[in-house]
Amino acid sequence: MKALALGLLLLAALVYMAAVVLGPRHGAWGYVAAAAEAAMIGALADWFAVVALFRHPLGLPIPHTAIIAAHKDRLGAALARFLGDHFLTKEQVGEALQRWDVADHLGRWLADRTSAQRLSDWILQAAPSVLAGLDHAPLRSAAARLGQRLLGQANLAELSGQTLTALTEHGHHQQWLNGVLNQIAEWAEQDNVQAGLTEAIARELKELKYLRLDQVAARLATHKLVTALSRTLSEVAEDPDHELRQRFDQWMVDTLARLQSDPEWQAKVAGWRDEWLVQPGMDAQIESWVGELLDKLLSLAQAPSANLRDRVASTVQSLGERVLAEPALRQAIQAQAQPLLLDLLERNRPLLLEFVTTRVQAWDAAEMSGILEQHIGRDLQFIRINGTLVGALVGLVLHALTQVALAWPWLQAAMGS
Repeated sequence: MKALALGLLLLAALVYMAAVVLGPRHGAWGYVAAAAEAAMIGALADWFAVVALFRHPLGLPIPHTAIIAAHKDRLGAALARFLGDHFLTKEQVGEALQRWDVADHLGRWLADRTSAQRLSDWILQAAPSVLAGLDHAPLRSAAARLGQRLLGQANLAELSGQTLTALTEHGHHQQWLNGVLNQIAEWAEQDNVQAGLTEAIARELKELKYLRLDQVAARLATHKLVTALSRTLSEVAEDPDHELRQRFDQWMVDTLARLQSDPEWQAKVAGWRDEWLVQPGMDAQIESWVGELLDKLLSLAQAPSANLRDRVASTVQSLGERVLAEPALRQAIQAQAQPLLLDLLERNRPLLLEFVTTRVQAWDAAEMSGILEQHIGRDLQFIRINGTLVGALVGLVLHALTQVALAWPWLQAAMGS
């Protein structure tokens, strides 16, 4: 762009010289000369104006040149004020936040596998330093006291009810029931268990002992008992609509509802919690648990396996999918995000504006001028090009008006006298 602007200036100079030489041959060359002369004047004037923004033209210390370098600090302060008054205001940012669906943006970012993997990598990279910093006796004690205090304030009945309700919504309790049924069936079929049942039943059959039928009857009863138990357990495990399953479902619903809403149950659970927390040595026990947890987490974080990376990434991704799938959660995030971000802005706006001012002041004047010239210099060269073209047009018009004025009789008479 500089070459183009300079080329137009040189072209105007060549045209001017040709027009001056050829002027006596025809009157039209006077118009050409006037246009070329004005074009050179416009080009040189705008070249001076553009260069004077960034440095001294031709290296001459002409007053009011190298404006950006000379007034760098003042420009930085003015830029900071401009940002503070017109961009970083609570009203402007508040309107922008109202248009921005924070929850949707966050959910989509977390649900994206690439983003989830990147965040999980960052978590695993930062975890060893964070955990190592926490692995000190005073911090462990503080964490244990905090955990004990939070446990003492928590409504464990309601929390347990909410957690188990979330699990039962996906049928996990039925899977647990299947596991329990299988364990009971395996337990009942063990020889030592059956021997114990036989002995217990035999002790109750005192009258048959004298006839030496107690062991026979006990073995028969045990066999029937185990067979009936196994058959019942198998029926419950195989039939998803079994009556016992329905009773178990209803019992779970009633129990979880009472945990979350029954003051008597909640008071009873709170009493158990308080009795457990005031046991002798509980402070040391909780601190020991905290230490073991930190040690375990630190060992995992220092050498994370590919499985751990995938699990963390999957957890992050699941969180994003849950945000996208649950309108109530999205509304909660959106409702909290706007006031939180506005509060952060209000508290940190002076620091942001101070950062802009300080950053501009720290710039080397020549470096700053060079950076700005690289970014806006191309557009500024159009000023030179336009100055050349507009100057030519203005020079042509002025020369034409001059010729018209000179042709007026009264002006000719005045000049003749």
